Amino acid sequence: MNTPDVVAPNRPRSIVHAGHLALSDRFIALAIGLCTVVVLLLTVPQIRLTWDEPVYTVAQESYTNWLFQLRDAPSVALSKAGIDASWDVNHEHPPLDKLFSGLIQRAAQGSVDQLTSYRFGNILLVGLLTALLYLMMAESYGRQAGILAVIALLSMPRFFFHAHLAALDVPGAVAFFVVISLAWHTRKLRGPWPSLAIGVLLGIVWGIGLAIKINAAFALPVLVLWMLLFARRWGIALRLALMTAIGPWVFIGLWPWLYYDTWKRLTAYIRFITVDHWKIDQWYFGESFMPPPWHFPFVMLVFVLPTTLLLLALVGLVRGWRDRRPEWPIGLWAIGALIPLVALTSGQSMVYDNERLFMPAFPFLALLAGVGLDWLLHGVRRITTRHTYLAKTAGIALMVTAFAPQTIQSAMLYPHLLSYYSETVGGLPGATRIGMETTYWCETYAESIDYVNQHARPGAIIWTEDWSHDVLLTYQQLGRLRVDLRIARVPNSGSPMRGGIARSIVADIWESDYVIIANRESGLTDEVLRFRSEHTPVLQVERQGVILAQLFERK
Repeated sequence: MNTPDVVAPNRPRSIVHAGHLALSDRFIALAIGLCTVVVLLLTVPQIRLTWDEPVYTVAQESYTNWLFQLRDAPSVALSKAGIDASWDVNHEHPPLDKLFSGLIQRAAQGSVDQLTSYRFGNILLVGLLTALLYLMMAESYGRQAGILAVIALLSMPRFFFHAHLAALDVPGAVAFFVVISLAWHTRKLRGPWPSLAIGVLLGIVWGIGLAIKINAAFALPVLVLWMLLFARRWGIALRLALMTAIGPWVFIGLWPWLYYDTWKRLTAYIRFITVDHWKIDQWYFGESFMPPPWHFPFVMLVFVLPTTLLLLALVGLVRGWRDRRPEWPIGLWAIGALIPLVALTSGQSMVYDNERLFMPAFPFLALLAGVGLDWLLHGVRRITTRHTYLAKTAGIALMVTAFAPQTIQSAMLYPHLLSYYSETVGGLPGATRIGMETTYWCETYAESIDYVNQHARPGAIIWTEDWSHDVLLTYQQLGRLRVDLRIARVPNSGSPMRGGIARSIVADIWESDYVIIANRESGLTDEVLRFRSEHTPVLQVERQGVILAQLFERK
């Protein structure tokens, strides 16, 4: 039998709010979400185009056009030819985030620049995430802790970078969090009918999450473990059983690509995300791995999560252990942070891009860090209760200690936050010394564009690393790179970009007029290293004494 919440005399006052959300908390959550969207919109112009975004922007337009075709000519849209024509592009990944972002892009077009319009949908999802983050924390530990958790999340440099992109990693993290948040906020509803209704709702929401990105699948083991360890009730078990039964069907129903040859295409998708995915090596302690050792996600987390937030998350775990009781949230948050990391220890995934694949862990780590910092602030107030000035000074000092190190580093690296490393490893210089990847995802290409636009002869050829030509083709489409320039590509490669093949040319590094080399160690082939050793760059992108990218001009 569950005991009522009891507030111990020496427990921080914020615990009084446990289990209760006032109307004002909902208004605060709305304000937090809106402020998040504004901050991301103000900073998005500086965040450069990344490797995955070009194909997703093409998919946005293709899927959205199909939706309007469905309205105007449903029989054509729903035919196999109609679905194949619109949904073949980027069918390697589920469609829902791209469809949602495509609709937002159409609504935002003209109000913001074109690249921002492609990213606007995901920026709105991050606003939703911070609002839900606040609500989950405020219910259990009060408003101060909720605000601190949101600040903790947005002060994680790598998460902040990903939060701007028209990619699937942060939307997948949002979907993962939404499912777990729904299960948490409905946990107190008892009885067979409420459990039945909540189970159906969870199944629908989980299916929507799966149709955004497969990472949402990790929500099920998180909730099962939470039930077994902290919420042992038949009603919770019924909800999870219904969620498991309904979610996959919602997933299939939301993906028109699966309407024909369903089993064949579904099997191909499952194989793609497990064993057939094209291999992306991971540079790890001076070696290229595929897959990296089992400990990679845990080591990488320590290296890219700000050290102060990591320590505060550990403090939050200690506080949660002291406050433990049935269904108390710390256990759920700890499992939510752990499962995305554990999932990468199996060695089954063939793609690794540093922290990108365990992005769903970051919101839960922010919750734990918020709990830890809130507890320390309450402790400072208790110790200095008779000295108001001292209490305020100590509180400010604690806040500065928590958030200043990563903020200062971010300012020094900006906008290249994918090169952020924590104080634990000595920042970017320390990480490169021990053999960690300097940068990745092509976000350093943009600095070379102004020089090439000014100096290149008509029809000059620009080379970038294999399979990244779509980034430069997209810059051309966005009007940021001269359209007369030709983009080098490898043999037998295509492009989903409009006119991409016409604007590209099969050429190697030695046949090109300009060569952009990002210092992504896992992509530096022997040929690239030889070329770099034999040529002098005309432009370098450098941060904290470390070279992130180089532009070479062959006359």
